[in-house]
Amino acid sequence: MRLRTPSPPPDLALAARPGSTAADDLRRVRRRARWQRLLRRAGVATAVVAGLGTATWVIGYSDLLDVRAVDVSGAPEPLAAQLAELAEVPFGEPLARVDTAAVRDRVAAVPDVASVAVSRQWPSTVGIAVVPRTPLASIADGGQWRLVDADGVVFSQVPAPLEDLPVLQAPDSDSGQQARAAGVGVAAALPTDVLVQVARIEAGSPVEVRLVLRDGRVVVWGSAQGTQRKAEVLTALLSTPASQYDVSVPDRPTLRPAS
Repeated sequence: MRLRTPSPPPDLALAARPGSTAADDLRRVRRRARWQRLLRRAGVATAVVAGLGTATWVIGYSDLLDVRAVDVSGAPEPLAAQLAELAEVPFGEPLARVDTAAVRDRVAAVPDVASVAVSRQWPSTVGIAVVPRTPLASIADGGQWRLVDADGVVFSQVPAPLEDLPVLQAPDSDSGQQARAAGVGVAAALPTDVLVQVARIEAGSPVEVRLVLRDGRVVVWGSAQGTQRKAEVLTALLSTPASQYDVSVPDRPTLRPAS
């Protein structure tokens, strides 16, 4: 856009005319001052419009700020490389025109990802900040092993159960989903130093959960109710030798002596 600036009347450039009065000279001075202000304002407006047009072109249409890199943070390799590919970031397009919501949705669809945020990192990088799911147990899935997190979401396939996490056993049925959720809730409530002692979490139903420790001791957990309290009681009891700990009623726990 080009702005035209008005030209001052010819008489404004003239000195005082012969025969003019002081009042006439004052009016001419005032008109000249007004025109000078108008000219300055028109010049500033022209510069602003030109600057905005240039900035819009540079940001949105030139190749000066094109996407040249993707930075995935928070995810370990090789997951980070996988996410960078699945994000389908349009390299070579202006960074300002990247659909960050679409990139976020593609990354969020990966089961290993708990949450994701996508940002523009000027001048030429798309940033993808990821929070991966944290496994709490391994679970058998059609002859394979997968991981399950605190939300009960089954994700990464693994060749074998993870060494420091329990195996979660639950019925493979609709009701089994509730049992699995109960087992996951137990795993989430246990302190890390207790969880690593658990070999299996057996959730026959939401009200029939028990733990088998790596040394063979058994914990009768019962239902998913009062899980936090049960975890506190079990943590205190494990220092007492026993073959079975029953915390199904956490305020009245019982122990079966070791044989």
